[in-house]
Amino acid sequence: MSRKTVTTWPESQDERSNAEALRHRLGFERLLSDLSERFADVSSDGFLNKIERSLDQMVTFLGCDRCTFAEFVAGDYLDVLCSASGGGFEPMSRGRFHHQLPWFLGELRAGRIVSIARLPQDLPPEAVAEAAHCQRVGLRSHLSIPLRIGGRVRSVLSFAAFKSTRSWPSDMVARLKIVGELLGSAMVLARTEEEARQLRRRVWHADRVARVGALTAAIAHQLNQPLTAILSNAQAGLKYLERNDASLDRVQGVLEAVVREDKRAAETIRAMRDLLRRDETRRECIDLAAALREVLRLLESEFVEQGICIETRFDEGCWVLADKTQIEQVALNLVLNAVSAVQAATQPGDQARRLLRLDVSRRDGGAIGLAVRDNGKGIAPGELETIFEPFWTSRQEGLGLGLAICRSIVESHSGRIWAESNPEGGASFCVELPERIERPHIAEAPSAARRPEVASACATADAIVCVIDDDPAVRESFRRLLEEAGWAVAAYLSADEFIARPPLTDVACIVLDMSMPVLSGSALQLRLLEEGCAPPIIFVTGHGEVSAGVGAMKRGACDYLEKPVDADVLIGAVRRAVERHADDRRQELALVAAKARVVSLSPREREIMQHVIRGRLNKQIAADLLIAEQTVKQHRGRVMEKMGVRSVAELVQACEAAGLLSNQHANNRS
Repeated sequence: MSRKTVTTWPESQDERSNAEALRHRLGFERLLSDLSERFADVSSDGFLNKIERSLDQMVTFLGCDRCTFAEFVAGDYLDVLCSASGGGFEPMSRGRFHHQLPWFLGELRAGRIVSIARLPQDLPPEAVAEAAHCQRVGLRSHLSIPLRIGGRVRSVLSFAAFKSTRSWPSDMVARLKIVGELLGSAMVLARTEEEARQLRRRVWHADRVARVGALTAAIAHQLNQPLTAILSNAQAGLKYLERNDASLDRVQGVLEAVVREDKRAAETIRAMRDLLRRDETRRECIDLAAALREVLRLLESEFVEQGICIETRFDEGCWVLADKTQIEQVALNLVLNAVSAVQAATQPGDQARRLLRLDVSRRDGGAIGLAVRDNGKGIAPGELETIFEPFWTSRQEGLGLGLAICRSIVESHSGRIWAESNPEGGASFCVELPERIERPHIAEAPSAARRPEVASACATADAIVCVIDDDPAVRESFRRLLEEAGWAVAAYLSADEFIARPPLTDVACIVLDMSMPVLSGSALQLRLLEEGCAPPIIFVTGHGEVSAGVGAMKRGACDYLEKPVDADVLIGAVRRAVERHADDRRQELALVAAKARVVSLSPREREIMQHVIRGRLNKQIAADLLIAEQTVKQHRGRVMEKMGVRSVAELVQACEAAGLLSNQHANNRS
């Protein structure tokens, strides 16, 4: 059987060129697809890292040495946002492009592409500074594509070649311009999204301030009530003592009432401060029912004054991941709207029908529901959707932003909000948020019965706790509390007084006010750290700024507490600080003792000890030092005796305590 012969013809130059062009076009389509998928989400978090990965991908695809993405700042100068490089070249550093290249920048501002295959030969005569720059950095070829977004040049996508010259065909430039416009548009969109988020936060904060301002009378009432109770109880206690016939039970009852009302006032202040806070969003696992109870406490006097009856049905353990302040703002807006609705539907003297029902419950599908129902005038069916639009309002004094803000907050928490009419009259506003399955661990608070035993066990005879606070009442109350717990206490009215006359004994802990005139608490902490004599510090503040607390803890503070401070919390914090101070002192004493024992060794004994802790045998040590093995045994025995150890393991621990092992490792590395 004859074998058929197949004749193959070599590819022509045109066919190879066409195949190469097709491969390049397909590669570019894949690159564009990857970039489009990457920038489908233009959230500002990690946006520049996404651009940098895209530039890396383009460096690999084109085989160039560097790719840079920059933007014009106010049309004045170029600011390098991202840069990527290959082949051992360094990317451009982020920030302002400082090189003075007038012809180059002028071309880009005018929207003209700068494409030069051979540098500096192909530069125009007027590009003197550019020619010098290319010779200085070794630039062989360059392409810069100005990108017009919104009618003006905003960004520049640049490519550079240092190893060899290369051409920039027009079809390639057109494709790269598409990539640059994709990057530029994504950047503008990301910044627009970030500006919108910042604007929403400012609007939310302004709404909270307006709501709290409208509740000034209610908040004053909420504060005056516990303050009145504290004053009356304290004066009653003094009268009991003046008569010299007060029983311990009576005095204890007075003091317990003072503590209870003080905590009530502190809770009102904390709730008001949280509503006014303008911090960044901090999401945590919160109990939705507990957050709603705080809002109701804030509005309690308002309900009494308006004759409004509140009915609640709260399921326990309805946990959601949310910003507590923002969720309380939603609840506050919905409840106040419901109050206005029932007021508008009834006459001033008719308070029997003023009813609000609040529910927090689990819903199907893993959601937690909040419902605020009223028996007011209700909402027309055609308005159930439009009421959440900005500036829609049915009240003459309203701006129509409250419900729009509620919707934006709820949707930012991946939830939904809607309104519906009640069959019996009135309206219901319902919110659903995703349920948080994990429960936060809540540590058990120390009981009052255990406190004296724990505190007295931590008290030391030779250490002192210093209290520094410019408020005399606070300073004296802390001193009494800590002395009662068993510590020796020294009180100072300022940080300057503490520096001027420091205690003669060892300072185990400082309870320090954050905000004080002249020298603040944080300034004192920095000064003690610079001097190398900073004891454990517990900051106590009436402002509760998160940034200040984070900074203090980063600098080594033991705790950061907000006023008013519960006695058990303060004593527990001081106990931990004193224990930390005692541990540090024990380590320092062990180090001093270990160094003293090392000093007592002779040079030959130290030499033998260095070999022993390295695990060398006696005959190996003898061979290394050219001495008899029996001599090594004698020296080794004296080393163990002087160092106060009985085994090689204990000797290693003693050397480590003296800092010899770290020094040995450093010597070995050098």
